[in-house]
Amino acid sequence: MNKRKRKIAEDALSLFLEKGIMQTSIQDIIERAGISKGTFYNYFASKNECVGAILEQIRYEAGLIRNELLIGKDPKDVDLFIEQIAVPDRVSEKRGLHAMFEEIFHSGDPELKKLVLRHRLFELEWLAGRFVDIFGEPLRPYALESAVLFYGMLHHLLLAAKIIHQRTLSVKTVASSVMHYMRYINDALIHDQTAVLDPEYLRIFKEVNLREEQPDVADVIAMLKELSENPGLTKKQLQLTQALLHEMEQHVLRDAVIDALLQPFTESFKDSPHYQTAKEISSATWYYLKRQQLK
Repeated sequence: MNKRKRKIAEDALSLFLEKGIMQTSIQDIIERAGISKGTFYNYFASKNECVGAILEQIRYEAGLIRNELLIGKDPKDVDLFIEQIAVPDRVSEKRGLHAMFEEIFHSGDPELKKLVLRHRLFELEWLAGRFVDIFGEPLRPYALESAVLFYGMLHHLLLAAKIIHQRTLSVKTVASSVMHYMRYINDALIHDQTAVLDPEYLRIFKEVNLREEQPDVADVIAMLKELSENPGLTKKQLQLTQALLHEMEQHVLRDAVIDALLQPFTESFKDSPHYQTAKEISSATWYYLKRQQLK
């Protein structure tokens, strides 16, 4: 999402949190963002499409944090996975988004509900991929079903805790217990053929419903070039940026070299104005490499 579109979405989100989605008009968003009606419609066909962009931005923010946690770490580390599971809830709480989700569920608007469903499907797809990392390739045909079972248990246990006022129970605590159960469930999916969802139907469903623009190597190179041209970089920051840029421009990417560069590259920008940019570059690079490895 480009900066202008993101700014409009952020202004819209502030209104949705203040007034509610239903009580916020497109004119309200236009006035808050200080733009013309034509500019709004250049980016969004409707208010609901603006809500969809906000959900996309939430996924992007959570993805950055999750990918940052993974850089230089073992993808099979269950404790690391538990940390990643808690990220969307932290992002939603920090941004005050729980109320917005509640409003959507009670709105009766089928288009808004479909947007939230799609948002959750992306979360299931992410989880399915991480389960393959942790439990191995034999789980891949059943990974989405495994993800559905995991989230079903996680969310219903959290709901039950809320109902009985057990408010000290955290997402991480519940996720840790559920992961213990998943070892037995995934073993049954793989060896006992207990799966009920048809992998071919799942494949077709994902192709139709889970299409989303993803960063490619050209995006990463463009971000690195822009960063390298900044005159405020230290010598170390510039050298690491140029080294990563050099690797990303190669015809055949050297995954091990790039992976070794990502953590020192990101850490070199800590406490600098470019830290967020460096994290975005690292996340986009890691995600691109991960997709290439799965092809």
